[in-house]
Amino acid sequence: MFTPVFYKKLAPIFAFTTLGLVAPRNMLAQVDTGAISGTVKDASGGVIPGAKVTIINEDTGLSISTTSGSAGEYVFSPVKIGHYSVSAEIKSFQRVQQNNVTVAVQQRVVVDFALPPGQTTETVVVNAEPPALQTQDASVGQVIGERTVDALPLNGRNFTFLAQLAAGVTQGQQDTRGLGASGSFAANGLRPAQNNYLLDGIDNNVELVDFLNGTHFVVRPPVDAIQEFKIQTNSFSAEFGRSAGAILNATIKSGTNDFHGTLWEFVRNDKFDAANFFENSQGIGKGEFRQNQFGGSIGGPVIIPHIYSGKHKTFFFFDYEGTRIRQAVPYASTVPTALERSSGYTNFSELLTQGGAQTDVLGRTTPLGQVFDPATTRTVSCGVVDPVTGMTPPSGPNTSCPAGTPNGTPAGFVREPFAGNIVPSNRLDQGAIALLNLFPAPNNSQLFTNFGSNPALKVDAKQFDARGDQNFGDKDQMFVRVSYSDTPEFIPGPFSGIADGGSFSAGDQTATAWNIALSETHAFSSFLVNEARLGVNRIATTRVQPFSNDLSNIPGRFGIQAVPQVPFNGGLGTIFITGLNTLGSNQFLPSVETSLTTQYMDNLTKVWGRHTLKTGFEHQRLRFTILQPPSGRGAWSFSGVYTEVPSTGGGNTGLAQMLLTPIQASNYANTDMGRNYNAAYIQDDWKVNSKLTLNLGLRWEYFGQIVERYGASTNFQPVSPSSPAQFLLTKKRCDVPFSADFKAAAATDNINIVCLSNPGLGESQKGNFGPRIGIAYRVTPKFVARAGAGLFYGGFENSVIGTYFDFPFQFNLVFPSLAPNAPIPFSNGAIGTLETGMSAVTPITSGAAEPAGAGLVGQDFHLKTPYTQSYNLTLQYELSPSQTVQAAYVGNGVRHLGVYINPNSPSQILPPGLNSFDFSPYPDFPTGFIYTSFAGNSYYHSLQLNYERRLSAGLQVLANLCSPDSVFREITASATSISPRFSISAAPMNCRSAPGSAISPTAGRLSTPYWEAGRPTGFSHSRTVSLLPFTASIKRPRVLAATLCSFPDRTSTPARITWTTG
Repeated sequence: MFTPVFYKKLAPIFAFTTLGLVAPRNMLAQVDTGAISGTVKDASGGVIPGAKVTIINEDTGLSISTTSGSAGEYVFSPVKIGHYSVSAEIKSFQRVQQNNVTVAVQQRVVVDFALPPGQTTETVVVNAEPPALQTQDASVGQVIGERTVDALPLNGRNFTFLAQLAAGVTQGQQDTRGLGASGSFAANGLRPAQNNYLLDGIDNNVELVDFLNGTHFVVRPPVDAIQEFKIQTNSFSAEFGRSAGAILNATIKSGTNDFHGTLWEFVRNDKFDAANFFENSQGIGKGEFRQNQFGGSIGGPVIIPHIYSGKHKTFFFFDYEGTRIRQAVPYASTVPTALERSSGYTNFSELLTQGGAQTDVLGRTTPLGQVFDPATTRTVSCGVVDPVTGMTPPSGPNTSCPAGTPNGTPAGFVREPFAGNIVPSNRLDQGAIALLNLFPAPNNSQLFTNFGSNPALKVDAKQFDARGDQNFGDKDQMFVRVSYSDTPEFIPGPFSGIADGGSFSAGDQTATAWNIALSETHAFSSFLVNEARLGVNRIATTRVQPFSNDLSNIPGRFGIQAVPQVPFNGGLGTIFITGLNTLGSNQFLPSVETSLTTQYMDNLTKVWGRHTLKTGFEHQRLRFTILQPPSGRGAWSFSGVYTEVPSTGGGNTGLAQMLLTPIQASNYANTDMGRNYNAAYIQDDWKVNSKLTLNLGLRWEYFGQIVERYGASTNFQPVSPSSPAQFLLTKKRCDVPFSADFKAAAATDNINIVCLSNPGLGESQKGNFGPRIGIAYRVTPKFVARAGAGLFYGGFENSVIGTYFDFPFQFNLVFPSLAPNAPIPFSNGAIGTLETGMSAVTPITSGAAEPAGAGLVGQDFHLKTPYTQSYNLTLQYELSPSQTVQAAYVGNGVRHLGVYINPNSPSQILPPGLNSFDFSPYPDFPTGFIYTSFAGNSYYHSLQLNYERRLSAGLQVLANLCSPDSVFREITASATSISPRFSISAAPMNCRSAPGSAISPTAGRLSTPYWEAGRPTGFSHSRTVSLLPFTASIKRPRVLAATLCSFPDRTSTPARITWTTG
């Protein structure tokens, strides 16, 4: 790939770059610019060295000159995107000038000259056509220009949706944060979190732990502020890193020598809509909908009358956009019926009408919905008469007393029903009645979904971008840009007031974001240019429940004591009632998250004959915090376990259980994390001759370990052949309290508690070198063949929730019912009730947590950075100066993807009747461990066909077709430790042979924006031939009690499972 001569020439520059890795300032490329290059020849085709070549920015008047080299070649790099005129002149030849040369993001425009003999005072003017073929690099991508961005319809005016116009790009899989609705996309089968968002070359990626803001980007400028953007999906140059997915590189407009401005208002209104299905089904009528997006932009030279004129020197651009939304959110909820409310919650006879039956261990059959008296719960035994009913549990098949069961063997629990489903009023809990009265009255006569509502969502967003550009001369240019957005939003639950009932996504939300860029470019000569940039992006998000700042002890009004009254924790806790809607605010609220990324970048470009060399490096400091207690106000769950036939369910008697009085609570802790990212690269774009161009690059990247600022992190390391299991803590927090039972359980299960001086509790890879190569060969003037390959590291996926949300710094105290006949015991010996639950677990400390509730979390100690091997082979043909067709094979292979496994799952398939807890590696702890292993792999192959017609005769077309194959594979914990008691013939128990589908691009997409008579009348049409991706899996009986690989049905000989005994 790289010859010894090549290495010898580049060794000094790469050594300089490497030294920069330990310097306080670091360097990177200018990624939002392009280049102009070409060759100067005479009319006979002979090269002309020493010719003066000049480019002039037609918008700002900036002029830069250079001279052609010994082979007639010249290069201008970097060049700000925009419109240029390019001229060449030398004594004894006429001056030739080409106008209308357009430079796009990351585009290397070729402008060749053939100078006719004559005087330099004579000028030949040519109106250049944009090059139709991509002849200078082998990357795969798509430029979306200003005209396309402005003209295509975009609901919400989010330009990132236009990335899906590129071949191989589709919307990502559905998620719980609404990322797909905000423009999230997957490129060539890679995870959406692997994409890299850049704004004016500055990092614009969200580092929030769980994308609470609902986007992958920090700020989203309005479409009227976008000059253009480019999405690169495969084999891009070494100046790009950080992620292995697509690069979405957007550029904000700059001011020009002329003033330009726009005003806009976009309206959607319920007056134009019909009622939807849910509104009609609930009979609540059409809900409110008002969406207004309005704003304006202006740009031009800075002019202070009689004092300063900034033409050709000083420019500004400013835009503002406001968004106002009022939109009904339809809900279909279940609340207590009118009869239940009017009876004072004593009459539950309507539950008996839901249909179905249930049978207890005495053989008695009762209607589903029958309420049983928990005070009558008792054990009955096989062959023994129950003294209450005079009945004996039946024996025989399909009973609790199979034939041969010894008399006196417990058969199970039974309890007595309330006659007529009427509960005596003197048995009811008054606090529960007060809480139930918070529910609204039903507005239809159904037993379930008897309350319809459509409260209004509210959004009042505002944002702006301000940019200033200064041309100090032909050697120095500078710009500064500030972008800001503030998005307060209220998403209502189905009920008003403290009843709420909303999901985690509901509540009062804010997302305030800043993105700041500062850049200075200095030309030491026409062959040596340096550019330095400083960038900052910050986003702060909150999502809080209604009444979050009401610290008047709302729970105390209902007898619930000891709920912490601290900022953001006001309101009512979460009350789950089987058969009814949730009451109160949801769990994991409040959620308060911030992320801050600061970066310094520098890039040095050297034109050296036919080589354009770039080298640089980058430093990023990332910091992200999160406050998200799972149950900060407590959570109660009433499932009907005490008021139904024991060991059954489905009767929806949770309301009755609540009235007849489990709880969980969380500590209120904040996590403050940070990490460093460093990178260096060298890139050589070598124009070997007029037909062949090579792109050779090498990038080094270091993704630092995540470190919690105060040492509040742990890392569980499962047992291995070389060491026992370890529970790692930092020495800074080695004195954190553990309960005596926790320490005893750890000792029993051979888990060593170890304190390390390593604050990250792990080690990151330092040898992440990624070579990249591209070949572009112009076979004929109208046909070009390109090929590219490279290694791309992607260490950012926001998957940091693992070791930083672990016991003992983040935990839940959970107190479930242990048996159908036993009340809920608390660790202080008290009996759990609705009112005393929280006070029984106060203060909430790790010393009160028992091992049975401490699911441990960890990740590989030796962190493997995920990497992608990308490659493409592309053929492009020019049909006409404005039309091209392209066929490309695009593929990649990914290694070391992070996957979650459970190291406390039984490592063998168990026969029926055995307790799986007894076969867990750590039986004194819960089975729900979470461990991140970097063992996931994937591959992707596709054929991508593309037709593009640039705007000509009022018509512009972009159409592509993609036929993909994308598969994700992973290894689970138990795949490497199958018990010898279990064997499979015909199919090995190896998860590598169990692929699951991954993100797959759409099989076909057609986009046809067009303009007539210069006026935008564009539309976009896309047709998806294949559906969004899915995962094929099978269900297994829970009796197997193991986490092994799941195989979908196959057409081959089915596997045969053999049990071995003895």
